Amino acid sequence: MFSDRYKLICDEVTELSHTPAGDLDSLRPMVASEYAPLLWSEAFGQGGELDQAILARSAALKASLYAERAFVIVPIYMTSICEEQCLYCNFRGGNKGTGVERRRLTDDELEQEAVYLIEEKGHKVLELVYASDPRMRVDAMCRHVERLRRVLERHGGGLVGLSAESLEESDYRRLVDAGLCWSVLWQETYDKTRYAVLHPGRTKKTNFEYRLETYERMLAAGMEQVGVGVLSGLADWRRDWAMLMLHEEYLKQHYGRGATILGTPRLNPAPGAIFQESPYTLTRQEFLATVALHNLFSPTTAPFVSTRENWDVCVELARGGGCLFTLNCSTAPGGYSLQRGGCQFTSGSYDAPIYSSRLKSEGLEPVFSWKAEDLSPDYRPDAAVCGGAEKR
Repeated sequence: MFSDRYKLICDEVTELSHTPAGDLDSLRPMVASEYAPLLWSEAFGQGGELDQAILARSAALKASLYAERAFVIVPIYMTSICEEQCLYCNFRGGNKGTGVERRRLTDDELEQEAVYLIEEKGHKVLELVYASDPRMRVDAMCRHVERLRRVLERHGGGLVGLSAESLEESDYRRLVDAGLCWSVLWQETYDKTRYAVLHPGRTKKTNFEYRLETYERMLAAGMEQVGVGVLSGLADWRRDWAMLMLHEEYLKQHYGRGATILGTPRLNPAPGAIFQESPYTLTRQEFLATVALHNLFSPTTAPFVSTRENWDVCVELARGGGCLFTLNCSTAPGGYSLQRGGCQFTSGSYDAPIYSSRLKSEGLEPVFSWKAEDLSPDYRPDAAVCGGAEKR
């Protein structure tokens, strides 16, 4: 288990933080020890030649694999009732009303929201999002997946994904059997001490090792697509991203496959959160360079472009395609057809009928009806982009 190696890998990251970075031409995909030192390079994230080279190579490599396609997705928040006390989240159980309205969707309300998003906005890929609600555990999740699958099949097909608390391997097997395509979970931070401070109490999420092992349970359960990530800004972002890459490399080595989705959330202060200001905030340039560097590290892992970011940043994250791109976004249960208020965090809502045209004007092709295998094209390192030009 990765958790058994955690301390050793923390020591490795400390060593890598003092290791001189290699030349971009010498870096091999999925070798985290070669990419991580760049995060501590003096030139990294400063907008100079190094960043320009990383961003250009990332866009060209992604374009060669995905032909500028951005895979459109929309979240459906099922509940804002949560047992957790995460200090950075508006849904935290201790928040007594600041910017949040507590509710959970009924099955019929879920279907109403889904039909609206499919028929009025053109969506075919829906992500179920849950808080740690004691009345919405795996039984309810399976029922919701099956319900959405039936709705999508009536409208020509589509995919259902999941963002939820850590589950058991047997739970993930049940969700796969129910028709779930993917499951994403952000580790939040790999800094165990910071993690404990930010997640007080005695709940499942406060168990750092249990959360760290979630991806292995997903893969063991046969989950087709698995999403990893950190919430950049909770702790030293350089160490978090280095740990993330080493974790991905571990999964690939031990399970024969790893993550196909990369969470890219950057800390966005929520109205009712206790943790509002962070000394670990990434600049826009540092953020874009870090995601682009990860694209070079793992070209077939699709960044999940979040409407936490403004439109221009979303477009930059999507350069070359090969990403999940959120169009329409309400973080309130019932925030679409039911017009319910509240939020988990402040976000934009880029309306699909309007912003799909804007994506095209940026040279990106929004794809509403896509398949799971579209996230995993064949990739040969010897056919990679070298020096900004495609080698075929």
